[in-house]
Amino acid sequence: MPTLEELNGGFNLGEWEILPARGVIRRGETRIEPENKPYRVLMALACRDGEVVSKDELIEEVWEGKAFSDEPLLRAVSVLRGYFGDKRPFRYIGNIPKRGYRLLKKVELHEPAAPQPDAAPPAARSEPRWKSVAALVALALLAAAIWPFMAGQQPAVRSLAIMPLENLSGDPGNQWIVDGVRNTLAQRLTGLPEFTIKNARRSYDGEPSEIAALLGVESLLFGDVQLQDGALRIGFEIVRGSDNVTLVAGEVAGSADRLFQLQEKLASTIRDDLAGSETPELIKLVAPDSAAYNSYMRGMYALEHRLERDNLEMSIELFRQSIDLDESYGPAYLGLATAYALLPDYRGADLERHHELAIATIEKGVTMAPSIAEPAGAIYGFVYHQQKRWRESEASYRRAVNAPVVDSNAFSWYSRMLASVGRLDESLDMALAAEQIDPGSNLVNSRIAMVYTWLNNPAKAHEYFDRANDLDATGIIHVMAHSLLLWSGGQAELSRNLTFAAAQMEEAPTDWIDPVYRALADPALAADALARIDSAWEKRLVIPDIVLVARTLLGDIDGALEIAALLEQPGEAFSMELLFIPQLRPLREHPGFMPLLERLGIVAYWADARCSWENDRVRCDP
Repeated sequence: MPTLEELNGGFNLGEWEILPARGVIRRGETRIEPENKPYRVLMALACRDGEVVSKDELIEEVWEGKAFSDEPLLRAVSVLRGYFGDKRPFRYIGNIPKRGYRLLKKVELHEPAAPQPDAAPPAARSEPRWKSVAALVALALLAAAIWPFMAGQQPAVRSLAIMPLENLSGDPGNQWIVDGVRNTLAQRLTGLPEFTIKNARRSYDGEPSEIAALLGVESLLFGDVQLQDGALRIGFEIVRGSDNVTLVAGEVAGSADRLFQLQEKLASTIRDDLAGSETPELIKLVAPDSAAYNSYMRGMYALEHRLERDNLEMSIELFRQSIDLDESYGPAYLGLATAYALLPDYRGADLERHHELAIATIEKGVTMAPSIAEPAGAIYGFVYHQQKRWRESEASYRRAVNAPVVDSNAFSWYSRMLASVGRLDESLDMALAAEQIDPGSNLVNSRIAMVYTWLNNPAKAHEYFDRANDLDATGIIHVMAHSLLLWSGGQAELSRNLTFAAAQMEEAPTDWIDPVYRALADPALAADALARIDSAWEKRLVIPDIVLVARTLLGDIDGALEIAALLEQPGEAFSMELLFIPQLRPLREHPGFMPLLERLGIVAYWADARCSWENDRVRCDP
């Protein structure tokens, strides 16, 4: 390892020369005088010459242990990468997840100047000539490699994953802009014919080639967003997955007040870089009022993070604010209607009133902005599902998923509707379609995991539960499905632990859990377990989903049918798809099950959709 004294004599990293004695980093005519902290981080990394240096070690050496978070270190590394023009895939400073950082280039120490002889021997004279020849050969090879790009013959890229963008502002409060840029870019590029665009909501370890293979795309888009003093800069880089080559890089910049225009410019720039003149122009969108657009983007961020604090209510205020500022801005109506429709599920709000608000909002929105008519089908589909108007719900969802631009919610909600009427195979198709659009969504991966569980495909179910849990998926039905998967696979202890942890997080009673699991292992104990679960249900301390499953598994089929009958009330008392899962087959064999489905309108829906009930499965004609 080089000593600090040796490094102070000067060293090279790739094409960059570092001269610590002069406080300079230079390359050709480019000369940088680095800030103190980034420079000290660079020297600490250079002393290890490629070895990993932990974050704690760097904070101890550079900040003398006085940094109270990773933020100063993250900023210093970001500044260093800026000096070197180091963008993904990084070539100078590597990040080793959960460990630290290391230099990716070898430290090349400067040699002390040697005295020059009066007459160099022939071999010494000929060496520069050979170097020149080698340089010419390398230049020729480089020209051959880049000529197709210069001549406009860049290899076609037909699939792209947009990776999470870096927030370089250092302010978490600006994350709504960063996520909004990514989501909007994905939506705009989805409109390109014969292109596959995926919106990756999480980062992945590994080389771009490994990530591209994992996501099933040819290329990846990395980028960063920086907001400073009202100025916004969005940088991007498209990397080919087959060989980690950067195909194109660029940036757009302007005032943050013109966020919509910047995003349109970004989408057009990337569209031209991907396909050029061979692909039709993106559909031009009418620019909304800038303040209305920014309010809408903040609303979308709050809606997406609706499990946090009062974000769902905050999204409603922001969407209303957007509409007040620009009454013709259609997407704000879609966002507001979605938030209204979700309030009963997330906050126990009045179902009928908020469904009316959602529909009224959409109807006004379509009047003011007819272009949202097809995407609005997702809102109608969601409300009609809750009202058990199955044919109308499906027709609305079909309209939404066939719109020119569609988000993953439409496919996920359609998947739920199909599962609620027993069409599990088609439900999986819709969930997998949602994954194509948004592979990094915890909701989408959870949805796929659940449907694979209902279809009794444990290998795929475990795979997607692992993905969803890595993405912090949550929710009672998610946990219950995972717990059922573990129990059905003979992992009763893991299943019990998961159920117990979930109940504790929800601050729900846990005294019924152990009796139920003991009774599942020994049916002779079922009476005590049923008494415990019924006691909790009488006090409404457990949700009906759990009671339905527990009663069925413990052999109380009459009691389970009583819970199932709650579906005759307005709304969806529990996740209806539970009626069709493998573990509830005894319930489906009860004489009262089919009459219940008739009263719920499901049997009539089957007839209309050319479906029938055969061997405990719904079969539909193509």
